[in-house]
Amino acid sequence: MLKKNGVNVQVFERDATAFDRRQGYRLHLDADGILAIRESLPEKLFELFELTSTNPLPYTTILDTALQLKRRFPIDEYSKTEHHIETGIARHLNINRATLREILLIGLDDICHYGAKLDHYEAGEQGVTAFFEGGRVVKGDLLIGADGAGSAVRKQRAPEAKIMDSGARAIYGRIKLIDARKVLPQLCIADVFTAASDSRKLILGVGPVIFPVRPELAAQSLGINMALHEQHDYVGCIISGRKEFFGADDTEIRKKTSDELQQMAIELLSDWPSEASAVAAAGEKGSFFYIEMNSSIPFDLKPHSNVTLLGDAIHNMTPSLGRGANVALRDAALLGKELIKVSSGKKELSDSLSDYETEMTQYGFNVVRHSAEMGTKLLGQDPLPD
Repeated sequence: MLKKNGVNVQVFERDATAFDRRQGYRLHLDADGILAIRESLPEKLFELFELTSTNPLPYTTILDTALQLKRRFPIDEYSKTEHHIETGIARHLNINRATLREILLIGLDDICHYGAKLDHYEAGEQGVTAFFEGGRVVKGDLLIGADGAGSAVRKQRAPEAKIMDSGARAIYGRIKLIDARKVLPQLCIADVFTAASDSRKLILGVGPVIFPVRPELAAQSLGINMALHEQHDYVGCIISGRKEFFGADDTEIRKKTSDELQQMAIELLSDWPSEASAVAAAGEKGSFFYIEMNSSIPFDLKPHSNVTLLGDAIHNMTPSLGRGANVALRDAALLGKELIKVSSGKKELSDSLSDYETEMTQYGFNVVRHSAEMGTKLLGQDPLPD
């Protein structure tokens, strides 16, 4: 958004490459995320985004442990996005995270710098100086901390901010679509997200990613002279619950291989009817990884003249509502529009940052609270402190 509007921007990424870490598979995008992407991307790239996105039926579906239907919720009701219906913008897509990231990076080779891990910054009336590990020093008018839940920018910008262990853990994996059809009811292949749970609040969740046009073919079909990485249709799966169910401390579980985590997932579901453990067993070898679920604790962000935050760096949330990526994208579009006003001389930077942070923290922490409430109800996660 900033580049296409002539704003001088540079991106410093601590990973060595855009695909250095396993970060997940399926993402659910609601109207907040989709509209933000539309506002940010050139028209051709937005077409590419739509061409590679799944259009699921707009339901969050609940099953019993035998994978029999209990209830289907309209997803805007479940995710507390009824206001999207009221304003006529409700829409839902499932996307492959890596494919979305590829699309968002198209045309940005000249401004993205990898292997750049921030150490600290110095801010004053003349701007901001960022100091990176390895000795790189960069000066600018504004520093945006979009550096995730462990944000180095947040630790300096808002040392009063607290991140809490939610008490919930998850094993993620994926199942090739051809195998998923053998072990899952059809509605699991059709709806945005489907979850089964037991009396312990242990959850098996699944969500489809079925490409309308294969990513490796989609760009050429639109006349874009590049190819996205090859991908196959799949169903993302998550086995989640209280950390005590996983039977070891986090340090030990992080050492486990994908095969060991897959076996752990199968064993966690072993008390359920055989259909459930068959789902984990059908998972793609090498696709399983472990995450610890954390949450930010809402607080009053003090104003700053030239350093700000967005996404998980400020309002990290558990995935129980499937809204984290959407709120981060909304942040980016909102901040982008404010900075374009600054660049064109219509607004002072400090005023734009103040307006952005007031709005962003209000809706962002509201979603953090709703996510924690749902996570406590469904996963037994620890509630936010008063």
